[in-house]
Amino acid sequence: MGLSYNDVRCLMEWRRDGRGGKVATLGHLNLALHSRDIAKLRLAFAHDTRALAWLDRYRWGDFATDMFREALGFDDVTSIDFSAYEGASIIQDIGAPLSPGLVGQFDLAVDGGTLEHVFNFPVAVGNLMRLVRVGGAVYTQNPCNSLAGHGFYQFSPELMYRVFSRQNGFKISFVRIAMARNLSVEQTTGQHVYDVADPAEYGGRVLLACGNPALMMSLAVKQADVEPFTRPVLQSDYVEQWSGKSSLQLNWKGRLLERMAKWLPFLPVMISGYRDRWGASVRNTRAYKRLW
Repeated sequence: MGLSYNDVRCLMEWRRDGRGGKVATLGHLNLALHSRDIAKLRLAFAHDTRALAWLDRYRWGDFATDMFREALGFDDVTSIDFSAYEGASIIQDIGAPLSPGLVGQFDLAVDGGTLEHVFNFPVAVGNLMRLVRVGGAVYTQNPCNSLAGHGFYQFSPELMYRVFSRQNGFKISFVRIAMARNLSVEQTTGQHVYDVADPAEYGGRVLLACGNPALMMSLAVKQADVEPFTRPVLQSDYVEQWSGKSSLQLNWKGRLLERMAKWLPFLPVMISGYRDRWGASVRNTRAYKRLW
């Protein structure tokens, strides 16, 4: 469990000039910042004196506590874990009912790669949401692609947009993916990061199929004190179909491919295969917008 350059940059951009408050992290999070990452952070936050002062003291593998206190300006950092193995502040199974004394006590709750390891995911993510007060935020970083076996689950942008929805009291600030090159993603520098569209606004499933491991980062702000998941969490394209608004009829391109298949049966397969691969890649600029 830990944070890397992309997590630090996302959090620092969100928290610019923030002061005070309390953070809860799932696990006692480590920081993996390479020398190139530190140089890029110095450039990106050249006018942030507190961030620069923290970077001067950072050493590889440090816990994230100093970053939250010094670079982000929080007063208190609490770590919550299943075991005392890494010296967590509070021992709590995040997949079990949350201790009442933790509910609504924090201004930021951070999952740096825990939720995919918790079998009872709906309870765990619901507890993460309960940790923060109204106006507070939840930040998550989890596997999205080509990391099957890392934990119990890999997650999709659709899941984050539907979990952190208005009906559950939240508003998404961003959902992003970072494309790595190594299975040990913390060893990869210079990852390409993309904003991911909400499938409900995109008008269909936002897919990702590629050989590169991908991590997904999301940040959502709590708008109302609502008990999460009192109503079903539904996939947006099914909701559209059930509403009767979705049309399953072929457009002119589909009808043309159907006619072509009568004489050139291989051609529609080749074209649709290329179209599907393009649509499920970061080259699909309707779904993915490059940030850095």
